[in-house]
Amino acid sequence: MSETEQLFDKFCHAQASFESSRHIYRRDHQPGQVRRFFNTSFTAFELRRYMMNFYFSKGSFTISELVDVSTFSRPTVNSTVHEALKMDYLEKVSVLGDRRRHDFRPTEPMLKAWQNYCNALLTKPEFSYALKLAQTLISMRELEAQSVRHNM
Repeated sequence: MSETEQLFDKFCHAQASFESSRHIYRRDHQPGQVRRFFNTSFTAFELRRYMMNFYFSKGSFTISELVDVSTFSRPTVNSTVHEALKMDYLEKVSVLGDRRRHDFRPTEPMLKAWQNYCNALLTKPEFSYALKLAQTLISMRELEAQSVRHNM
């Protein structure tokens, strides 16, 4: 994996984490994405963020975890996950020891769709402007903190 690909992977992770904590709703889709799953309902689109955040953070997620972090009911989350399973956007992960535990993770088409979504964000001028502004602010705050520590 090249350095650019590694950076982009980190960006995809950061975006999933940011969106799942902020309840941001965007519809920036490009051709080739898994449209049916993501556009069937707001619920599926919203849950995708949490799924991706758990995937990047720990590699898988359970229905209980999705219920805990979202505002959706267990039957709603359950039906969305099972719909995604039927369409091969999610797969079950075998867990050693506990047969009652059902972990899931996104398949290659869902990961590709998330990458397409992140690429679409990067092409939007207002998003890239906000991102550059945030990077500048973070750098300035780090410099200020260093100078305060240095002057002590």
